[in-house]
Amino acid sequence: MKLNLKNLILGIGLLAATSAFAQKKSNVLFIAVDDLKPVIGSYGDEFAQTPHIDQLAEGGTLFTNAHTQRAVCGPSRASLMTGMRPDYTGVWDLKTRMRDVNPDILTLPQYYKENGYASVAIGKIYDPRCVGNNYDAPSWSVPYSESARYTYPEKYGEPALSYYALPEAKERVDELRKEAQEKGVKNVSKYIREHFKPSTECADVEDDAYMDTQIANNALKYMEDLAGQDEPFFLAVGFKRPHLPFAAPKKYWDLYERDEVPLAEYQHAVKNGVDLAYHKHGELQSYTDIPEIDSFSDIFTKKLSEDKQRELIHGYYAAVSFIDAQVGRIMKRLKELGLDKNTTVVLWGDHGWHLGDHALWCKHTNFEQATRVPFIITTPKGKREVKYHHPVEFLDIFPTLCDISGLDIPEHLQGESLKPVLSDPDTRIKEYAVSQFSRGKTNGYSIRTDRYRLTLWLENDYRTFDPLDENLIVAGELYDYQEDPLETENFYEDREYLEVRDRLMDYFREFVKQQNQELKGAGSIPQGKETNTTGEARMKKKASADPEGISFDQTFRQNWKIIARNGAKVAFDTKNGRLKATVDKLGENNWDIQVQTKEPLYFREGQKLILKLEAKGGNIKFACGPVNGERVVRKIKTGNQLQSEKLYFPFPETGEWDFKIQFLDKGDYEIRILDVKVK
Repeated sequence: MKLNLKNLILGIGLLAATSAFAQKKSNVLFIAVDDLKPVIGSYGDEFAQTPHIDQLAEGGTLFTNAHTQRAVCGPSRASLMTGMRPDYTGVWDLKTRMRDVNPDILTLPQYYKENGYASVAIGKIYDPRCVGNNYDAPSWSVPYSESARYTYPEKYGEPALSYYALPEAKERVDELRKEAQEKGVKNVSKYIREHFKPSTECADVEDDAYMDTQIANNALKYMEDLAGQDEPFFLAVGFKRPHLPFAAPKKYWDLYERDEVPLAEYQHAVKNGVDLAYHKHGELQSYTDIPEIDSFSDIFTKKLSEDKQRELIHGYYAAVSFIDAQVGRIMKRLKELGLDKNTTVVLWGDHGWHLGDHALWCKHTNFEQATRVPFIITTPKGKREVKYHHPVEFLDIFPTLCDISGLDIPEHLQGESLKPVLSDPDTRIKEYAVSQFSRGKTNGYSIRTDRYRLTLWLENDYRTFDPLDENLIVAGELYDYQEDPLETENFYEDREYLEVRDRLMDYFREFVKQQNQELKGAGSIPQGKETNTTGEARMKKKASADPEGISFDQTFRQNWKIIARNGAKVAFDTKNGRLKATVDKLGENNWDIQVQTKEPLYFREGQKLILKLEAKGGNIKFACGPVNGERVVRKIKTGNQLQSEKLYFPFPETGEWDFKIQFLDKGDYEIRILDVKVK
């Protein structure tokens, strides 16, 4: 092959120009810390030993009033990584996989990857239970295989059960494994954990005997590799402590004196409180050294002893200091490589943690100790030592980083860019943050302003993609952090706070109205270059199924998709144009049993679909959409007797509408579509 010198020189010039352009893009170092609440020196905790995180905060902006969308790992991370609230992601628990609900959702690292960044994950960024074994492959340039790259010192070996470094812990685990095998136990891992799973460990070992140091080691290696490349990087590093068990090297325990460990000041029920606000400490109770603890009561007769409380809190602080040391190693290497001059650093903890306040432990609430999170951003040329006190949310991280990096902010994101705050901390971005948590099918939504918190508990599994029905509110909480920072009294029914409550109620109404407009269903948000099958691309497909084709006949399985997942058991049968469904067992989510049209149905704005329904059984939900954020939803309550009802579906937008029928309760259903008309 004959080379053309002119073309070669031109090619080299273009390559150099491309490299120079790529270098102008700022890198992102994205540090996640599991279960980290703001027990950090720079957040005003004088007991905490966190010099490296404090130094990071001094170099940028610390958000003092930042809140998670849901105080549990998987849902919190799903919202943060997509910029969407839990009522869009559908991830409300630790079982639902994000892309099962929204196959085409766009994630933060994926967006960076599509804009020319190398996106790499180390440690825990998503909760693996909510993304699957591939750790959400579309998000990363490098396939995720973290555990295969841990290299523990030979003298220690791998920690027992991934957490415990003490030799006696490993011996005990080996004994239990042998015992389980001799007994023919099928689930050996479960057997071991039922007999040995301490909540803390203080081991006189080096840092690299534990997993989090291995995570930091891998981060250093990736930084060194990425420093030599032209393309910018999005490097996500996720640490696993201070999540239970509180296991850390002895030297970090030695930073604190046990008798000086502070106990929670207020360990009682809230005056005029709401039972729904509390939980049963299930996560902590799964550890074998934890005695039975009462759930919410006015007496707390089975509260943890002070000695055990001090041990747990001591362990939490030790684990935080251990992670602080790993953050320090990463920041030191970033500077040594010269990357600090062109790297935005973000550090966050996925939610707070109760350490005995209100006699609560773990997360899983809408109280301040569970929703409030540490959140720090530093940029190479940003202001230093900034503290921002107005409310912000994890939703804001996605648009903020895009804004800092000079990337277009995707229009569908539900958060706001905080970039203006980095130069002017007096700028107010929003009036309130919103968190949510559930107790069964009663959902609590919590509005947090500068001073107040209003939490409303709504029954019937209400979600904010539906219009607000205030008759569903079964309980409320109102806290005043200026007068009562420890949330000792609920002022929801206090006459002196009626005006405040009304104002906060208006915020909630405003929020729900905005949610009704913004929340889009599965597949409505573009995933990007690789797998975009929605939005404009979807509308350019061939004409969709005719709306007259909604029927239950011999072609049912050709035209309808049947879904029964997460353990759901249901039998479908179609005879004489009727759909019969016998639901023997529900799945884990409301959408686990449903039928939906395989092809969307095309309707024009102003058209109306009329269904004549005959049904019996439990609750049924019919859903059309979304199109441009619009849904048409009807939820029908049926009884044991066959009943008839007309359902009207007016279509506010022209487009292709998915049609779904969800079965929400166990029982026998019979549905007949007698007539379909389009007006």
